Amino acid sequence: MIDAAYDFCEELTRREAGNFYHSFKYLPDLERRAIMAYYAFCRRADDIADGDYIDYFPGGSSEQLESINYRTKIERLIDSSPVVERSSYNDRMSQLFYFRKKLSTAYGEVTSTDPIFIALKDTVDTFGIPRQLLDDMISGMEEDFHRNRYETFEDLYTYCYKVASTVGLVCIEIYGYDDPRASEFAESWGIYMQLTNIIRDVAEDLERNRIYLPIEDLARFGISEDDLRGGKEILKHPGWMPFVSEYIARADKYRERAMKLFPLLDKSSRYSPAAMTIFYQSIMNKINKNKGDVFSERTQLSKTEKIGLAAYIYIRHRFFGL
Repeated sequence: MIDAAYDFCEELTRREAGNFYHSFKYLPDLERRAIMAYYAFCRRADDIADGDYIDYFPGGSSEQLESINYRTKIERLIDSSPVVERSSYNDRMSQLFYFRKKLSTAYGEVTSTDPIFIALKDTVDTFGIPRQLLDDMISGMEEDFHRNRYETFEDLYTYCYKVASTVGLVCIEIYGYDDPRASEFAESWGIYMQLTNIIRDVAEDLERNRIYLPIEDLARFGISEDDLRGGKEILKHPGWMPFVSEYIARADKYRERAMKLFPLLDKSSRYSPAAMTIFYQSIMNKINKNKGDVFSERTQLSKTEKIGLAAYIYIRHRFFGL
């Protein structure tokens, strides 16, 4: 049953993970299966948060009441009303509430019939992954229901930690490490990856009425929300490219810290995070080369570029140990 569960997670990862799937393939068998189980967990949570997946959760009226009380508690803690349509919010928050309860099956005696959670439980048992990291990631997704603007970089950092640094911290538990500094660098790794996602996806996020770029930083360069909504017209704004340059420079500081992580990992696992980082660095370089044009089309790597980068990283990994 466990093998079938892992096979399910691998197929989901192959279908959905894109650049990540390639980097996962070169991990040792045990670590590869674990990473794909974790990716499947993250993907399922993300799909639920986006309203693209509806799970079936058996239970009676008591669980429905528990879900309502949970939503109310979150609203009080965050001190904010939903920024998405109320009925959609209720449905998706309930789904994430049940998803979080389902996570308990990976840490307790009760087992799940869901292949993702069967594989995840085996991964948790094998690598000792702290539950708090998975709970924090779900909390970051819940935050998206209540917040669609970030005033300062410090505010954004907290969000990035939840949705991305936690991923890096789980990954290193699977990759293996001895030096406690690995956790510090894994946190920076997640921040870098998420900052890249944010600048790459500005146009898509605007369509969903979301602006993750810090409002305070935009204002320093004289950039308003209306300017952002002007699409390619913002490329003529005298403050846009200076803003992008500063944003990339800040992200690069986190990348430089992340690069210190790889020598601390088990040698057999280093290729995977290094490949992901180089892919993302190449995306950031393209954005810079295109003068911050993230509006004409989504910035991504061609198949040829991916193959070339993968070969370069593999040679460094195989013969020079990164």
